[in-house]
Amino acid sequence: MEENIILQIKSKLKELSKAEKKIGEYILQNSVETVNYNTSELAQKAGVSPATIVRFCRSIGLSGFSQLKIRLYADSSGVDGDLYTDITPNEDVALIAEKLALRFNQSISQTANHLDTASIEEISKLIDSCTIIYVYGLGASHVVAEDFTQKFSRIGKPVVNMLDHHLLSSSLINAGENCLFVAISNSGETNEVIKLTQIAKQKGFHTIGISQKENSTLAKLVDYPVIHHGGEAVMLRSAATTSLVSQLFTVDVLYFAYVNKNSKKILNMLKDSKINIQTLFRKE
Repeated sequence: MEENIILQIKSKLKELSKAEKKIGEYILQNSVETVNYNTSELAQKAGVSPATIVRFCRSIGLSGFSQLKIRLYADSSGVDGDLYTDITPNEDVALIAEKLALRFNQSISQTANHLDTASIEEISKLIDSCTIIYVYGLGASHVVAEDFTQKFSRIGKPVVNMLDHHLLSSSLINAGENCLFVAISNSGETNEVIKLTQIAKQKGFHTIGISQKENSTLAKLVDYPVIHHGGEAVMLRSAATTSLVSQLFTVDVLYFAYVNKNSKKILNMLKDSKINIQTLFRKE
């Protein structure tokens, strides 16, 4: 595990040149602001040349200024998350890619480490025994609902997924027995998701809730709360990113857990469907 970058700078401070030390001292006092600077801006703030910034990064064991910003972002975001947006003006594309990769990896690792595997096992049994699965998500969570639908439909499970919550509520009210309702909401407080879940419970459905918040209304309402981690830790976001990745990863875990329990039947099904589709849509 990498050392905290602030501690790393402090430990190297006495070994640095006078100009490099000025940069180190400035960063220690302004670590949050430094994440949003480019090389020239930091050099001006610290009163040194841009070339000194490069030398400073190498002196403390980093490859360059981009890695310094990534390390500062990673070590500070958990403490002062509200100070960040997910984008900053004039940010390098390479830094954007590195920052997103870091956040995605952290989100998936956190989710994998905290998923309730016993609950996943129980859900696999429910999916196997139910006659119809209803799934709903709004906004970015609808993308996850679509992914759930695509995965389970192609292995023979009837899945109903509608974006129109009025139409879906009618379908739920008139559904038969032994159905499963999967509700997806990062916050666990989306009004449409809560109302549909309440209808499903009134009808006697088994209910699953995929959410980041274990104390949310959704998590408390459903039979099986599936809690993922790594939601957006910023006050102003331009798009759902880590929450979406965490939810998609969670659906993948549910899918592969189910496939693992029924591997022979499902693999034969996938093989047959692939052959038939290729035959049907082959070029003449």
